[in-house]
Amino acid sequence: NTPMEGVQATSPTKQGNDKVESKLASTERSNKPVRDSSTWGKAPTSSLLLREKKVVANDVAEMNRVSCEDGHQSGENDVSKPKSEKRKHRGKGVKPPPKLMRSIIQAAIQWNMIENGDRLLLGLSGGKDSLSLLHCLLEYQRKMPIKFEIEVCTIDPMTPSFDPSPLIPYVESLGLKYHYIRDDIVARASSSGKNGKEVSSLCAFCARMKRGNLYSVARKNNCNKLVLAQHLDDCAESFFMSLMHNGFLRTMKANYRIDEGDISVIRPMIYCRESLMTGFAKSANLPVINENCPACFEEPKERARVKKLLSREETLYPNFYDNIRRSLIPLMHDDSAAIMRWYTEDTVSKSRKDDALKRRKGENGTKITETSHHDDETTTNATLSALSDDQLIAELARRRSVRSKAPPSKQSNDGDMIPDATGQVCTLNGGNGSIPCRELME
Repeated sequence: NTPMEGVQATSPTKQGNDKVESKLASTERSNKPVRDSSTWGKAPTSSLLLREKKVVANDVAEMNRVSCEDGHQSGENDVSKPKSEKRKHRGKGVKPPPKLMRSIIQAAIQWNMIENGDRLLLGLSGGKDSLSLLHCLLEYQRKMPIKFEIEVCTIDPMTPSFDPSPLIPYVESLGLKYHYIRDDIVARASSSGKNGKEVSSLCAFCARMKRGNLYSVARKNNCNKLVLAQHLDDCAESFFMSLMHNGFLRTMKANYRIDEGDISVIRPMIYCRESLMTGFAKSANLPVINENCPACFEEPKERARVKKLLSREETLYPNFYDNIRRSLIPLMHDDSAAIMRWYTEDTVSKSRKDDALKRRKGENGTKITETSHHDDETTTNATLSALSDDQLIAELARRRSVRSKAPPSKQSNDGDMIPDATGQVCTLNGGNGSIPCRELME
């Protein structure tokens, strides 16, 4: 017999499966806890789930107890660990970006900035640049096969709007030796200008006093190199400011030795763009100290104006700063300014001598023979053409101390220091040493 249309026949096997599923469903309904209106919106809790939670809680408590005991033992063992291992462990938290580290390593290698056995003193102001350089030096110390020591120094000018004291616990947490120097620079500026009056530029005075204190701390602690955090943007701005206002091709040096000869000044971030440090400081949440000195914002700053000028040009030429960096490499050398100054003075002096001879000849009506001012030098201009390039550079560098380099500041008969044309004292006592004004430009 055929089944009626629309009625589906069922096999005995399927009927058995349906009975099993119905039994399982009835068993689940019987095991499911009854929930009244007070438990609406709450997840059901079974005795099995509670037992599992208790087991997990007991396991976590046991793990915590074991870890505490291990931590106590490791803490006792840490006493015998060297300080360098502790410092490396604490400094692992902040890692500079690879692009920033590549630029610093490239500059350090090209300019021989860091060598074995060096004792570095980092000038830490609390800004994004110096804090970024601090962590980059720690990363450099961990990765590079060079052994050197790092110390940190902060100069507090004791102004009410700038307080770098929060840096003290932060630097000490990195395991570094920290020098915190308080110097009331603002009070001293009121009587350090021309004729005992107030200085014409508080910013320039403060910068020179800070540099002098850094030199003093470096000498007291046997640090042979002072590390500063100026970057490529600073070098470009200094170059254009010197070009427009002084008529001279000059910028900050990458690695140079000061006049006394006992300390070298290095700038590992001289190839780095300022945007790299800004992004690193934000991403790593570095404790940046905002400097709100009222003297720095009373009048528009020329450096800020030049910065805007260069930023506008960069929007037109994306490779603007790359070209600036390549063009500034010769000027970053220690002897570049002296050699170029010699060329300038040697060229200009010829026209000055001719004018003087013409005037003297017209007055006396007699011919006057000219004596060269190069007679005291072993090599004359006639023999310079026969020298090689290396010999020419060496000769010009030798003349640096005689003719090219600006002479050190002198004192008048009454013991007062001779001021420059701007009214600033050319040499200011910074700590135990004296700093020429031009040295800040280097």
